[in-house]
Amino acid sequence: MKLSPLQMIILLVVLAGFVIGTYNATMDQLPDISNVKVIGNTTGSPTLTNNTLGTFYITDETNRTSNMSIIVRNNTKIFVENKDNKQVEANISAIKTGSRIDVYTVGDPTNTIPPQIRAEKIVVKRNKK
Repeated sequence: MKLSPLQMIILLVVLAGFVIGTYNATMDQLPDISNVKVIGNTTGSPTLTNNTLGTFYITDETNRTSNMSIIVRNNTKIFVENKDNKQVEANISAIKTGSRIDVYTVGDPTNTIPPQIRAEKIVVKRNKK
């Protein structure tokens, strides 16, 4: 089957639409760890060989799972939810003991106690009063 130039252009436009639609549908995915409570933290000083800003210890009270350690690096994006449920960029000091957070992760957790995982994005949930 031979396609004319017009048919090729139409086919390419349809394929481009498919790719763009798939990208937009999956771009804003759900967090890997949702609405968990921060129960402790450590902060660090990044060096040339270690770009870790700090570590947060979380517990998931709804699933009764074990505690987990979330590693925050220089390239981790941190946001705070404001009263309009919009995400505003923040820094590591926005994450405090008792905060509820959503965590978007990179890779799989380690087989350590507690398990550790690196965060790509953290959203500090606003307090609902």
